[in-house]
This record gives sequence, structure tokens and C-alpha cells, in this order.
Amino acid sequence: QLYKQEKLEEMDLLLDLEEEEADTHDILPLDMLDLTDPDQVQVLYQLLQHSPHLIEFYVHEHVFPLTLTHTGTQLSASGQELGGDLLFPLRLGFSGTPSDLLPVELGKCYYEKGDDARMLQVLTNPETVAYTTLPTDWSVHSILDTIAAHEPPYHALIDSGDRAPAG
Repeated sequence: QLYKQEKLEEMDLLLDLEEEEADTHDILPLDMLDLTDPDQVQVLYQLLQHSPHLIEFYVHEHVFPLTLTHTGTQLSASGQELGGDLLFPLRLGFSGTPSDLLPVELGKCYYEKGDDARMLQVLTNPETVAYTTLPTDWSVHSILDTIAAHEPPYHALIDSGDRAPAG
């Protein structure tokens, strides 16, 4: 309500300024405006059609409420919630960076001795893994196009994080 009042006050000031700049003999006071008179509406339109304040007010007060669905609650979930009992009663696996920040239902994270070494061995084996160096002018679309068209098709994509080579 406060936003609406502020915008109305801004529009009043703006109309006063624009009225001073316009040819004032064609402008009637708002209380005398007849919206069924095409000539009066045309003058008003010419005066206000490029007003950013009026456009903002119209969009926020009329267009958005009629066209956008709004909810008072935000739907979101963390990895802990996704892996917990809240959303799924049964989980066959839970992927992510190994840490103790697992959902309570999954219990404590136990690290098998040698797991990291075995994973690195598989991920660095040329018979298992291939990599592609991206051109300097890469884009999200170019990566997706490359993935979609690759022969033979990829079986897995691994995001190695935000680590970039030094230099």
C-alpha cells in the first residue's frame, strides 16, 4: 500500500512537470477528463505514453497482478533435505561431496580407506575417461551442442568444480 501511495505521489509530480512542458490549453484537469472522448484520451496518451513512472505503475499495479502467479511461500530444499525422509521414503544412493553434512536419516559418513585413491585412479585412466579442452570463446550453448552431437554419446558428465588451471 505504501508503494502504491509513493508511486501515485510520484505520478502527480511527474504530471505537473509534464503539464508545464506541454501545450497546456489542450489539457483538462483530471476531474474533468472524459475517458469516452477520443480527443481527450489522445491528448492524455500523447502526454503520458513515454513516462517511465506511469509505465512502471501500470505494470506493477495492473499487468503483473493479472498475469503472474505469486505465492507467499518459496519452495526450496537443500541436499540434506533431498536426501532425507522428508521427500523420499527410500533412497538408493546419495551423491555429493563427501562430508559429515549428510541427512540425519543416512547416518554418519564413513570413509573407506583408499576410496579417494580408487576414484582418482578410475578418473585418470585414459581407457575410462576422456576430456575435452574448451575453446576460449566457449558458451553454455556451444558446450550443450557439443554434448548433444557427440559420437559415441557420453555416458557421464563430471563437473570438476570451479578449479581452473593456474597461469
